[in-house]
Amino acid sequence: MNTLLALAAALPFTAAAADHEVLVGQGGNAYVPGTVTISVGDTVTFRQVGGFHNVASNPGAITAFRCGPNGCDGVGGGNGEPGGGTWQQTVTFPDAGTIGYFCDVHGQSMSGTIVVNPVPVTLQSFEID
Repeated sequence: MNTLLALAAALPFTAAAADHEVLVGQGGNAYVPGTVTISVGDTVTFRQVGGFHNVASNPGAITAFRCGPNGCDGVGGGNGEPGGGTWQQTVTFPDAGTIGYFCDVHGQSMSGTIVVNPVPVTLQSFEID
């Protein structure tokens, strides 16, 4: 029985993933907030509140995405073309690193950054009788 408890205690515990929101077109040609810091496995929901925009990761990004009102490229039948109205798309970030993104219509004058931190590992020690 003690061996089973030791094995269970040795298994890593993962925290629940969090969702972060970025407003697209808030106050004009901007993403708000401009920089988001998240953890591996978290999601970012891009929610357009005004204008004619999309969200596209910089070329070569560790997590590539291009999203707009008709979905995200490569997800179902979606495409990441820019559009108007209100819409929202959610992207999951499985790898640590820094990802820049921009609007295809406005280029780097409308850009943002997602910093994806690795999930810290907590090591525990214990004694077995």
